[in-house]
Amino acid sequence: MSEVSVAVFAGGKSLRFGSPKINAKIKGREFGEIIFNTLKSSQFEKVFLVGGDRSDALRWGVDYLNDEFPDSGPLGALVTAMRITQSKNLLILPCDVPFIDVKTLETLKSVSTNFDVRVADTDSPQWLCSTWRLELKDFLENEFAKGQRAIHQICAMLKTEFVKVSDSSLRNINSISDLD
Repeated sequence: MSEVSVAVFAGGKSLRFGSPKINAKIKGREFGEIIFNTLKSSQFEKVFLVGGDRSDALRWGVDYLNDEFPDSGPLGALVTAMRITQSKNLLILPCDVPFIDVKTLETLKSVSTNFDVRVADTDSPQWLCSTWRLELKDFLENEFAKGQRAIHQICAMLKTEFVKVSDSSLRNINSISDLD
């Protein structure tokens, strides 16, 4: 069993952005291409695209997972990925962090023994840039079945470790103007 798999979430509607964020471009390169190339250079064995377009996953050479819970937010995508991963830990990322770097991934990729989840922290917690123990799968599924949809509320129920990372590596792109 490998130590950590990675799931990149691309199932959102991108209402503020106006088009799928994973396909937005910086200097002619799509966010997805940039993120997955960084993940590959970080030597992750198993990388998934959750939601979005299957053809994107094929182009970028990663596995595709159909989001089992469309329109249920990131927690649905997390449950989807937890159901398929066979690693001890699952690192999750949103598709709108094209500046993610190897150093940040290295910081995030493990969970300390006394914690359930490790969350990136810049000036505030970055809930979708986090690593989860696989043993949380049943707990997450139960909370999701009860109607929970907020990852930050799930983290409040768990032993959560916050790790400082560079603001610039997790610069979030929510609108076209954020690219300026």
